[in-house]
Amino acid sequence: MPTSRPPNGMRAGRRWTSRMSRQRWDQFLKGNPIDWLLEEENPSVRYFTLIDILGEPQDRPEVKSARKAIGEWELVRQALALQAPEGYWGD
Repeated sequence: MPTSRPPNGMRAGRRWTSRMSRQRWDQFLKGNPIDWLLEEENPSVRYFTLIDILGEPQDRPEVKSARKAIGEWELVRQALALQAPEGYWGD
């Protein structure tokens, strides 16, 4: 089975090799989406890109900052405001 490599500019992290080496998803893209995925507009996407695609460790300041930003994101706060005290949503 051929091995895949991360697109140019990406660091081959542990998760890249374990999850992505089986598929050559990057061959179907016309460009590298990493910069777009790392934009701060969506902290969840940024966090999981850092962890799952780039394989960054949890203790990196950039990863910690992205994780913290998820809880501060307005969409997350709105969703959590709708949660019942018992931890569920709905009636």
